[in-house]
Amino acid sequence: MQSGTFTRRLSALGAIAALAAVPMAAPADAGTGPSGWRIAERSEEPSGMWLSEVVATGPRDAWAFGSMSSESGPEPVARRWNGRSWTAVTLPAGLSRGISAADASGPRNVWAVGGSEPASGEAFALRWDGRTWRVAGRWPARSTIADVETLGPRDVWLFGDALIGPNSIGTWHFDGENWSQVETPVGHLQEASGVASDDVWAIGGSPVHWQGDLLARWDGRTWNEVSVPGLPREDDHWVMFTDIHAVSSRDVWIVGEEIRRSGDDLTEAPFALHFDGSTWRRIAPPSDPGVHGLRDVKPDGRGGIWVKPVRWDGQGAGLLHYRDGRWTVPRLEQPEGLDAYVSDVTAVPRSRLAWAVGGLDVPESGDSYWTIWKNHTPLR
Repeated sequence: MQSGTFTRRLSALGAIAALAAVPMAAPADAGTGPSGWRIAERSEEPSGMWLSEVVATGPRDAWAFGSMSSESGPEPVARRWNGRSWTAVTLPAGLSRGISAADASGPRNVWAVGGSEPASGEAFALRWDGRTWRVAGRWPARSTIADVETLGPRDVWLFGDALIGPNSIGTWHFDGENWSQVETPVGHLQEASGVASDDVWAIGGSPVHWQGDLLARWDGRTWNEVSVPGLPREDDHWVMFTDIHAVSSRDVWIVGEEIRRSGDDLTEAPFALHFDGSTWRRIAPPSDPGVHGLRDVKPDGRGGIWVKPVRWDGQGAGLLHYRDGRWTVPRLEQPEGLDAYVSDVTAVPRSRLAWAVGGLDVPESGDSYWTIWKNHTPLR
């Protein structure tokens, strides 16, 4: 299955452990969610194109990004929603990576980065100013970028892929004119979510946090480690965060996996953690033996979250929804004989809608139709 963000942190070391000192809700079974996810756009035939990222700045402005296979290697692609239809948009020429992350602070400040596929050409950052896409930064070939976070036209962060090691670009900041590399004394940062210019949360790893359970926070001057009580750091029981989203300083979500080692055997389980401004609380995911992890947490705009489950068989990797103590499994429209998977999801500001991107796989053939879904069901 081809999907940029969905696979980027899978690793034998990727794990989230039980938090002995953190209050935890009891495990729960997920009910079937609303069937409001309808196909809004899809390819007519299987192709070498797939969509991995989606951002929305309003009901009439959304972007879907991904990659297209070509004889010369991967190329970035973009499609735009204008309130009526999704249309293809031309990106700058000469780029040889797909889009690995995207973010937007408004319709005139949309960012997309090509930072995966390190064997390809230069890593890059693209910026939409409301009229044109331009290359806003380049990094050497074989370097990697895992995430981009924008708080405004003069406040953009880039984070390297810490799992790649020396090929990671590290952490960079854009002030509206220039890029500067920012020292991160706490360790290597990989995924981030910003509340304000002086309040950005990030996850990553370090020699101390070798499992990937580092949580850090930018205070406007430096990156500081944030303590999460009860995280085990044993050779046979460890944790690694896979994604973070800060709705506010009193509403922060972290998701990932849990792993325990017994001899040569590894046991993996999904994990979710919530911070309310004073206490970290573990939220037990729904019981499903087929799911071994969670990825890409996103707010639904109504006090809940969308999360992507990671399944052992790699099939049916749709969505989970959590709100008010209850998990549900939303149903995505999929034609008979095809298997839907989701790469990314986003709520639409100033509306009760959401977009999701991914694909419809043809079982056993490896073919896939790129797909965009729209959620027509208001969340209650």
